[in-house]
Amino acid sequence: MKTPPPGSPPGRLEADVEARIRTLFARCPTLHGFAVHTELFVTDIGVYPKVDALYDEIHDEITHAISALVHDRPHACDYLRGRTFARALH
Repeated sequence: MKTPPPGSPPGRLEADVEARIRTLFARCPTLHGFAVHTELFVTDIGVYPKVDALYDEIHDEITHAISALVHDRPHACDYLRGRTFARALH
């Protein structure tokens, strides 16, 4: 799947992914980022402050959000692979 050129308006899929990832970060305030690899394997989960008890819960939240997205938007699978998502700090 081609990524739109910088500065171009996002397509529906990209906008839906962005909205759902924003919601995920809102639900998990200690989540700072994660990566999605082949077969939608989630890695490199950044959590601060690092609380081991929350890590599994946050991993489950990410997995659920990605699964729901792919269920609703099957083409999201190709879009998500190889991407890193990070909380925007302003």
